[in-house]
Amino acid sequence: MIRLSVDLMGADAGVAELLKGLYLFHKRRLECTFLLFGTRAALSSELKRYPLPKHLFEVVYAQDYVNSDAEVFRTLKSGIDTTMARALHSVVSGQAQGVISAGNTGVYLALSRFILKTLEGVFRPAIISQIPTCRGESVMLDLGGNLDNSSKVLVQYALMGKIFCQKVLGVESPSIGLLNVGTELQKGTDALKEAYDMLKHQKGLNFYGYVEGNDISKGTVDVVVTDGFTGNVALKTGEGTMRMMSFMLNRVFRSSFSARCAGWIAKPFLQDLKAYFDPRVYNGALWLGVRGVAVKSHGGTDSIGFSHALETAYDMVRINIVQEIQNTLLQQISTSE
Repeated sequence: MIRLSVDLMGADAGVAELLKGLYLFHKRRLECTFLLFGTRAALSSELKRYPLPKHLFEVVYAQDYVNSDAEVFRTLKSGIDTTMARALHSVVSGQAQGVISAGNTGVYLALSRFILKTLEGVFRPAIISQIPTCRGESVMLDLGGNLDNSSKVLVQYALMGKIFCQKVLGVESPSIGLLNVGTELQKGTDALKEAYDMLKHQKGLNFYGYVEGNDISKGTVDVVVTDGFTGNVALKTGEGTMRMMSFMLNRVFRSSFSARCAGWIAKPFLQDLKAYFDPRVYNGALWLGVRGVAVKSHGGTDSIGFSHALETAYDMVRINIVQEIQNTLLQQISTSE
């Protein structure tokens, strides 16, 4: 039986919306149990609105929570009794197998690294997530964990991305691309050029080469490797584009009577399109490279999006992704010695 720790505080959407998402996920995964972390003032009254079975849900109250304006260093120094920190500690103690939070991203990543620790051999953990493409789904990392990375870190991201893609998407030999401003060999930073040369000679990697921004949506490669600054910008640009497409289609099909008739005829197809490109379906990014499953949900997501973040955490625990990454890294280290 899988048990997940859920930090219900600090999200833009509020406690009620996250609890609604938890309830949606619970109806899909009746066997999963939960530790719910919150402050008594915010959580006790909201829990009365949802008929959550007491034998599956245990509530843990903390004195404080991490708000959106919290500073990383100050929270690390004094934030032990926050809902976020206590949820992470529950994974270390073995009370739960995974943790989910929609709170402050910077603090969550710092606390995860501080409390869970990094896996042996990992230079820097990365945020990884699945993304929709014209070919199906790809994965991309880093999406904001580290803003600037060396060539060695990028090479390690490629290896971890390969393992993730194999275990999550079932791709036997995933193709790997290095995100750059062009595909020409002379383009890019020194770190990218060094990473390219290293990846080109890396055994066991299906290295495609450089890819550009438009290759992400094309699905040119299965794994897109980049630094956290570029990855985060690309991710949010893609999400914004998907929302703009939905808005524009809505406006076009409401612009006239004939357009509304056409929209009514096309409605089933448009609903399928909207569902495929709905950013909420892809909500839930894994903090890859730490000693435990730590999933970050968008702070502004709704109940549907939060339920998908919970699904991500559940799947990562189920396939034992942390141990898979650790075993592969240790094998690589022993081979290179």
